[in-house]
Amino acid sequence: MKIPIDQIFPDPDLPRLSTKKTRRESTRSMRSKRNPIVLSTDNGYLLLSGERKLSAAREAGEVLVECTVKNVVTDQERWEFSLAEQYHSALVPPMQLGRAFMEYRDSHEITQQELARRTGITPGTIHHYESLIRTLDPGLGDKVDSGELTFKEARSIADIEDHVRQREIAKPFIDGRLSSVHVERIVGRAKNSTAMSIEDIIDEVVNGKRAPEREPEPTPVIQPAMPVEADTALIENAVLKIAGELDVMQLQVIPEYRRLKLISSLRILDSRLKSALASLNGGVAGASAVPQQISSTKIPV
Repeated sequence: MKIPIDQIFPDPDLPRLSTKKTRRESTRSMRSKRNPIVLSTDNGYLLLSGERKLSAAREAGEVLVECTVKNVVTDQERWEFSLAEQYHSALVPPMQLGRAFMEYRDSHEITQQELARRTGITPGTIHHYESLIRTLDPGLGDKVDSGELTFKEARSIADIEDHVRQREIAKPFIDGRLSSVHVERIVGRAKNSTAMSIEDIIDEVVNGKRAPEREPEPTPVIQPAMPVEADTALIENAVLKIAGELDVMQLQVIPEYRRLKLISSLRILDSRLKSALASLNGGVAGASAVPQQISSTKIPV
């Protein structure tokens, strides 16, 4: 339906069209063929979407413009029209638009696919805008909003988890030394070659100079432990001394308070002896291997 342009007035809740053009302004608004969407009111028509096309028609001196007319819209629908208008007309910076998508989805608890159906924006596009908020270095987010870093560059760089590496990749694009055509290959190489410097990756992608492959670190050779001949003389002397003490102990009267403590100590000694004998016999342990002096000792009870 064709509507007189002078009867269409802007929605006060919609962001106003910015006249400032960045170095890398998006061209999606120029390609949009969407007719303006207006809400019929008693005082005229409220513009819900399509300000770019309406402005172009006004500048061309046209009196009438083809519009889609709505008689009733809900608050949720107006929010959806606003999101679509912000995207298609590039009314707000990308980071702000990403936050707007997330705020709407959180408020209405819907998926990216459902928001895409309601706004006409593809699910992949919504995902890319939201990924800027979730994973992109905040400092680079400011560069996106200022136009120093394009949306294409930012969404590719956001696939890198490390913010330091993100900044290293973004710098030549921000400085204008690299074109956006290289960003996806550089990011892909950086993801697959985490040990490779960004300078080498850029040189390889842009100039075709493949960096020399780093030789893997040699596997350390673990030398087997050299057996050391044990000095058993000290142990042998100690065992003989203990054996003699145990023989004498059977002829002595041991006070009760010391008897219990001695029993505990002898049990510890017995355990150590069995373990040592098992080791010396190649893992075969037996009670018969215990020295006669120990096994024949009777502990008074």
